[in-house]
Amino acid sequence: MKALLPRAAVLLPAVLLAFFLVSLPRPAQAGPPAFRITIDRGTWRQFEFRYPTTYVFSLGESADRVTVRRRDAAGDTWSTLAVKTAADAPNGVECVRFDPPQRRAYVSVGFQTTPAIELEFLGTNRVEFEEIATYYDGRKAAYSLSLDNWGCKSGAHPGALWKGAADDDSDNYQAALHVCRSFRVPVSIAINSKMLGGDAVWQRMQSELDREDLSWEPVVHGRTHPCSAAAYSVHGYGPEILGCRDDILSRLRQIPYGHRIFTHILTCGYQDESIYETDAGQFVFVRGYNSHDNPESVEYAPWNVKYRFYGVGGLSYKAYDAVFQSRKPAGRYHAADVQKLNDSFDEVYRNGKILYAMWHPDRYRNSVLHDPRPGVDGEQGSTLMQHLAYVANRNDVWYVPNGWLYCYRYVAEHARVQKAGE
Repeated sequence: MKALLPRAAVLLPAVLLAFFLVSLPRPAQAGPPAFRITIDRGTWRQFEFRYPTTYVFSLGESADRVTVRRRDAAGDTWSTLAVKTAADAPNGVECVRFDPPQRRAYVSVGFQTTPAIELEFLGTNRVEFEEIATYYDGRKAAYSLSLDNWGCKSGAHPGALWKGAADDDSDNYQAALHVCRSFRVPVSIAINSKMLGGDAVWQRMQSELDREDLSWEPVVHGRTHPCSAAAYSVHGYGPEILGCRDDILSRLRQIPYGHRIFTHILTCGYQDESIYETDAGQFVFVRGYNSHDNPESVEYAPWNVKYRFYGVGGLSYKAYDAVFQSRKPAGRYHAADVQKLNDSFDEVYRNGKILYAMWHPDRYRNSVLHDPRPGVDGEQGSTLMQHLAYVANRNDVWYVPNGWLYCYRYVAEHARVQKAGE
């Protein structure tokens, strides 16, 4: 009995210590890596910024088992982001693309019901935010296309019944949109809201929006296409510009990314202080125009602090109209013209910049500019069609209309990304 006492004296403290440790509250297990993205509430209320911006994250482990989820606020249901590959070439959609060799995730998400986005990474223990990509999905370069003057000229048959993209009796702008869609190149189209076509032209526009394929952005041009201070004085700057915006919003439904108007395209490129004051804080981007080549116009336009919009900028790198209209009939295929346009694209693409492009569909016959036949110099085919075939469907090029380009830019410059809990 005496021999057992020392052993009991040793065991009793050990048992008490074990009981004490078990009774201590256990620290909460760390959740999966999470991040919160926010933007200023006032500007979000005006424009929402639903177009997805791409956030680049580094991963501690292989991406094979990683799932990325998003929600707008605590308490909301998490939504799992679709996984896309470079071969999928996603455009303007929410998704995540993994780069396994670099252990990176390219997460493309837009704001929705709040000026905040919460992200959660499942299947990995370490995630670090690196940057917001210069271009959507981390693409190498961007191609931003716009068309001016829908509803401006009777010769473009505004509101005409659809007969095909290469039929001269079709609405030239609807025909141009169909051509761009066939190459998967979304486009901004500048609208003159109080000119020609009446209800029929709005019906044509709505029929194209009803496809819900993110193929075009309706933008402001002006109610009556004023090109001078004198022309603006007839109805006033506000009615011409903001009235046109209000016409578009009231006559059309389901404009992509929140039923907002992001862009004002200047008529004839005319600009003055009254236009800046009218546009101040009303648009994300104001696009300029001249009829010349603009070899320096390959960057994002700067933010105008005074007037609170990007621009005036986005001048065409290469004047498509000048090339097309140098031939008779205008736009007919010539191999030298195609090469000229392709070379301009190659230069911008090689340097990882933005190619701003535009033309006026009302200056051409659909049967010529949209001729799908193989090109024969001066006889058949279209310089535009051959050029778009060269430009389109590249996995490392971001094809984006003007306004969506600058919604992306605004978020890239103003969003705040924080780790959850910081």
